[in-house]
Amino acid sequence: MGAIYLISGDDDFARKQRARETAAMLTGEDEPENAECAEVIPCDQPELKPDDMAARFIDAVRTPPFLSPCKVVWLRHHPDLDYFSGSKRGAVEIAELLAAPLPEEVSVLIDGPGLDKRKTVFKNWIKNGAHAEILAAARSSDRNFAESRRGVLAEFARTGGKRLAGDAAQYLTEVIGGDSGTLASELEKLLCYVGNAPEITLADCRAIVSRTAEAVIWEYTEAVQNGDRAAALAGLSQLTSRSEPGLEIKLLSLLANSYQRHLSVRMAMQELGVRNARPATFDHLDESTRARYPDNPLLKVHPFRAYKMCESACRFSGASIAAKLTLIRDTGRALVSGGGDPRILLEQLTLKLCAA
Repeated sequence: MGAIYLISGDDDFARKQRARETAAMLTGEDEPENAECAEVIPCDQPELKPDDMAARFIDAVRTPPFLSPCKVVWLRHHPDLDYFSGSKRGAVEIAELLAAPLPEEVSVLIDGPGLDKRKTVFKNWIKNGAHAEILAAARSSDRNFAESRRGVLAEFARTGGKRLAGDAAQYLTEVIGGDSGTLASELEKLLCYVGNAPEITLADCRAIVSRTAEAVIWEYTEAVQNGDRAAALAGLSQLTSRSEPGLEIKLLSLLANSYQRHLSVRMAMQELGVRNARPATFDHLDESTRARYPDNPLLKVHPFRAYKMCESACRFSGASIAAKLTLIRDTGRALVSGGGDPRILLEQLTLKLCAA
């Protein structure tokens, strides 16, 4: 029986890359579109309508291989796989076609967003032996987003023969986000930029990584926490000039989160009995302490990263953090109630946070 491969998910770059790798594996060719055994229906061509795609796909699957003992039919980059769970004639015919055994000499590859394994059509395909893979984009709201992203970044740097400085990894985690395509592109640029240097530094990242809104936001929040009024106001000016809807509330949320993280770190230090962290503090904690506090956030990261977290948090007293959070709360109330010009309110807050 022929094989069916379904590749979906909202990570557009990773999905397309995985589909191409699968097509190369099935055809045995590095350029699968040109393989003699491949028939490709290019769904990413705007002139090709869904019903036309379906008709061409059905004909390709039903037509025996020619000049080759086997055949690979690739429905390439379909705009929405949920189409196949609909009632249109082409969708219904494909649903029935792939729910039945395929000829041994035919393999089918379909990629695109919108695959929902809970729907009957896909359940039937999976019962028929279909291999389904869903590649989801990483999101900053994911529980382990930061740690998993830093792992990906460090591995990429190692592959390129480089070390990645801790603050550089933090910067990239904040500014690149979860898009795999952007991540790959920016990291390739970094490797070219640093040349023979053994380490990728924060200065390298700031010099070459595209300055997205996320990058400017990261620099703004860092400047505020460092008390650098000039840099913070310059960043705020860049951000407010973009007229992004909801920007003010987003900035307040990020500022509040940054100070709340400092509070969490201080509580974690108190739990471990750490008053003044040093670079080697977390290298020498006894195993009984680790066993007693398995959920302590400082024990879940690299020891040097834990030290840097403590170093940042200890710049502020508990009372200072509480006062800063109160300032952020009051500014949020003023923004929501329309109690002043948003830009002036943010500038006033920035100056107060840098001075406090």
